[in-house]
Amino acid sequence: MSSRSLRLVAALGIAALALTGAAAAAPPAAPSGAPVELTAILPLTGPGAQLGTTQQQGLRVLEDLVNRTGGIRSRPLHLTYLDDQTNPQVAVQLFNGVVAQGAQVVLGGTFSASCKAMIPLAQTNGPVLYCLSPAVHPVRGSYIFSSNIHPVDLSDATFRYFQARGWTNIALLMSTDASAAEVVAGVDRLMAKYPKLHLVAYERFSPSDQSVSAQIAKIEAAHPQALLIWAGTGIPVTFHGLSDAGNTMPIATSNSLMLYSAMDQFKAILPNPLFFAAPKWAAYPDVSSGPVRDALVTYFDAFKAAGIRPDMGQDTAWDPALIVVQALRALGPDAKAAQIHAYIENLHDFAGANGYYDFRTGDQRGLTANDIVMARWDPTANTWVKAKE
Repeated sequence: MSSRSLRLVAALGIAALALTGAAAAAPPAAPSGAPVELTAILPLTGPGAQLGTTQQQGLRVLEDLVNRTGGIRSRPLHLTYLDDQTNPQVAVQLFNGVVAQGAQVVLGGTFSASCKAMIPLAQTNGPVLYCLSPAVHPVRGSYIFSSNIHPVDLSDATFRYFQARGWTNIALLMSTDASAAEVVAGVDRLMAKYPKLHLVAYERFSPSDQSVSAQIAKIEAAHPQALLIWAGTGIPVTFHGLSDAGNTMPIATSNSLMLYSAMDQFKAILPNPLFFAAPKWAAYPDVSSGPVRDALVTYFDAFKAAGIRPDMGQDTAWDPALIVVQALRALGPDAKAAQIHAYIENLHDFAGANGYYDFRTGDQRGLTANDIVMARWDPTANTWVKAKE
């Protein structure tokens, strides 16, 4: 087996030899037979389509990787994609449909509103719902898991970075959507944690607002040294407002915007500097040797082979699907929801593209603030780089 193939297998969390019984020198046999079906409920149309279609792209690369490394107990993996139209009610209808067809695990939705709408349907008795949004708080021990790092932890890292840079007078511009609500709920605790910071302005707006010029005028009148924006699908209006106002202060925002397509779409109005609290992949060149670095090599190699530069869209779906594959490889493709749930609940020391996972904490996501790096968009290099410390 080539060194690259060995890395692929290692990143999937289990050796090909154990899965296939093949000789150590031979690559895994091509999977055959009835495919193992998984369903992802994503916003492939509507205002969230930019993120949803990127997640779909990442899942397709992962599906190819899984099948090139033996499939699931020698059976091919096949993912089906359902479009929730960025509408929580549609997401619920689709979820009920796949559950009626016997699904034991579902990936989705992309945004917290869709996840929260589906959670009551699966929380106690399953199936396993692996939300591809970080902005939910699954109940400990429930059948719900959440992708990536929670927004409050991301905001915590951002506040810590502001304080370290000496930007002690800060402002917040928050939308009224579900994702921002998670951050808003933690603001008082975070401000108490960083006593050198002073919140000099705090403005809210609706994602449906056509302008935030009044809010930005109030923020600028308070003379903050840095601004944190949490705006979800309302981010374009905030960037337009800041650009129109001639903003020059450092801006940090949600890593859900870490999409090459978004950076290209908004390049004329992007704040500079623009910071993001992000998982390990965003500082890939600076990640030290070890299992996470190996997982990142596999991650970037897989996308390079597909001619894709991965970003936050692919990332939010990659590790959850990888963890589900790990569970099915260990338990068998016909595993029941209760078995998959128990397996993930006890999974630890699992290296993914975002860091080390340990679900024994009961937070239902396995990642912590220790897996965060601060990244900056570099318009010259047209990518994210590790931010100055």
